[in-house]
Amino acid sequence: MPSFISVSTAAYDGYGFDVILPSLARCGIRNVEFAFIDGYVEVFTDSDFTAAFAAELKSEMQRHGQQCRYFSGHIDLGIENAAARLEARCRFAASLGASFVITNAATRERAETFFAQADTLAAIAENYGLRILLENPGNGVPNLLDHACDAPLLLERLNSQSFGINYDIGNLLAHRPAREPLEDARAAMNIADHFHLKPCARREGGIDFVPLGAGDVNDTALALELLRQNKPFSLELPFRLHRDANAQPWRDEQPLPLDVIESRISCSLMELSSLHKQLTTNQ
Repeated sequence: MPSFISVSTAAYDGYGFDVILPSLARCGIRNVEFAFIDGYVEVFTDSDFTAAFAAELKSEMQRHGQQCRYFSGHIDLGIENAAARLEARCRFAASLGASFVITNAATRERAETFFAQADTLAAIAENYGLRILLENPGNGVPNLLDHACDAPLLLERLNSQSFGINYDIGNLLAHRPAREPLEDARAAMNIADHFHLKPCARREGGIDFVPLGAGDVNDTALALELLRQNKPFSLELPFRLHRDANAQPWRDEQPLPLDVIESRISCSLMELSSLHKQLTTNQ
């Protein structure tokens, strides 16, 4: 698998990292994207982001020949204590060896606070040698980054190399269902630093998350273009997660069996491998 592809730990919601990292290794994953996202994975607090925990995870990764370049630690950067919460994530991510922290920008109602503290947020990231990648959300609440066309003006106003874009096509499906996903993703191609592939299937009353190639959107077409351009991306496969008809997230009561998770990840990797082979054969 190309070195610019990661797999998110979100697929393993409900399991400890002592299980997650060896499982990813069995699937052949070298690049790990850690996911600490409120409401989307097991409950955690900012006090969990300790130096000792980071050292433990880094040691475990080293045992399995793994590394972390991207860290998902989504918060709304328009909240009053965003600087303190971002710093906790940046400190932890840097200790893991990451170069990028993925988070949300801000809801439109918090825009004023977000822009007022943007320089402080940028300085925090720079202090830890990181960049902040802002992601389009999936919860339906009006945001400063609702879709790809919002990105250029947002980055222009921020006017800092500390900020970039992580584009998530799966979020768009729930957040702005009237937009054509692949068209929007292509609009993001030249401005986004990183992509999330999060295949979705529309069900009665909401959305489920499925392996690559099994969704309602042609994610494989986007994956092929990302591979062609050597654009970094992560497979974010939150199989335990669902969205209701109002785009709000909910999770299955119990974690999925480990063998089911590994099977679905392996299917997704096989799809990517087939695309990569197709690309190299045609060159």
